[in-house]
Amino acid sequence: MKLKFVTSVSREYWYGVGKHCIDSWDLPGELVIYIDQEEGEVEWFNDINYKKLLLHVPPLQLGEEFDVNTKVRKFWGKSCAQIHAIKNRDAKVDERIIWLDADVQQLKPVDESLFNFKFEEAVAMMKSNNHSADCYETGLVIFNNDYIKLTVWANKYAAYWNNITAIKSLHRPYDAIVLGNFARGEKIGMYNLCNSVCNNVDALKHTRFDPYFKHWINKANKEKLVDQILSK
Repeated sequence: MKLKFVTSVSREYWYGVGKHCIDSWDLPGELVIYIDQEEGEVEWFNDINYKKLLLHVPPLQLGEEFDVNTKVRKFWGKSCAQIHAIKNRDAKVDERIIWLDADVQQLKPVDESLFNFKFEEAVAMMKSNNHSADCYETGLVIFNNDYIKLTVWANKYAAYWNNITAIKSLHRPYDAIVLGNFARGEKIGMYNLCNSVCNNVDALKHTRFDPYFKHWINKANKEKLVDQILSK
């Protein structure tokens, strides 16, 4: 099995926390960084010394009920990177797509055995609890290359983002909540990486990945990370 790790960044995110976290990555597979930028200067691309692809993000068809040009658009862009990676994976070498948020920091060396475990579902992600609508975490997501209908699943995921009824039914139209609810609604379901119930902010701490990665999830934690960066 070949592992391919993917993430996405904008200019602001790269210089905010992305560069610091991604520079900590020493992953057992290829890394591809999707650049989410539709217009503006491109010289900053040269600062990314990794394989990179310019991300095409089709406009969402959600009418006027959602401001699709701000946060919703940002999270949709993240999903577009995942969908592109799935649909363009190398099936000849049994390639597994693994998503890492650009605010995930690697803490210690890892080998491929951490990621190449077997599961039946199309996607492995974190569901931290059953008592909150905001219970899904997508700082680390594994797409199952052994699931024979994974490309069809990815197409349905993209269509779900443009289903106004489905999106309106969600707690928030954010990528983790969208992916979690979509996957849960599919017959194949999702594989939960969390091994115990917890608060969503601590989801990654309750997985097999806890010793190896830290997710600087939410605004407060990102501010702490920025303070650490500036203090060096």
